[in-house]
Amino acid sequence: MTTSTCRILHTSDIHLDNRTGLDGHSAAETGLTRVVDKALELDVDLFLLAGDLFDHNRVKDHCLEFATAQLARINCPVVMITGNHDCMADHSVYHHYDPKDAGEHIHFIREADGGCVDFPSLDVRIWGRGIVDHHPGNKPLTGIPEHDDDAWHIGLAHGYYVGRGLEMYSSLITPDEIEASRFHYLALGHVHVFTTMEHGSTLAAYSGSPNLDLGIKQMTAAHVMLHPESGVSVSRVVL
Repeated sequence: MTTSTCRILHTSDIHLDNRTGLDGHSAAETGLTRVVDKALELDVDLFLLAGDLFDHNRVKDHCLEFATAQLARINCPVVMITGNHDCMADHSVYHHYDPKDAGEHIHFIREADGGCVDFPSLDVRIWGRGIVDHHPGNKPLTGIPEHDDDAWHIGLAHGYYVGRGLEMYSSLITPDEIEASRFHYLALGHVHVFTTMEHGSTLAAYSGSPNLDLGIKQMTAAHVMLHPESGVSVSRVVL
């Protein structure tokens, strides 16, 4: 088992460019600014973005520039995937916008079948799989590789956590799949309220959204601690 500790801030569902008020104010832009501020305040080792940075794939240029500027402020590695709103379809915003323009610390997992990013100094391996097409046949936790070392293993996915018998929904994530993943922590996006679940040895969580325009009462993120003695813990952070 690893002897390394790791502090993580996990966010999702920012939905930039979803709307702008009459005064020009954007709750999404405020939310992204707040979550980046919190990452700097907590001095985390990793920043995870579990999909839906953007609300759609027709994002205005000033929103793209804003996203790049905020991502550039983060002083630790960032690992991100797509969600259902900013999916990697043929018309995806990510075919002409590259978040890695914000700096070499940005790691964008864009492969359709998922991919891994290793951080040897933290003894962390992250597997992520974003959404290409949001439909009932899409299974976000498909293709997870075997964990064949003692590193911390983290998953990053975007989908809807349900019990059994709801197969008509798109991009489903089930309790059995979470247990079978054997991740130490599974960072989820899609649900806008902070929620945790534990199946087998895997602790999973939705971070909630930092965008108050989505009908939530508070802007939230998830603060994750990986400790070799106390294990994995996650707490709700109000932004």
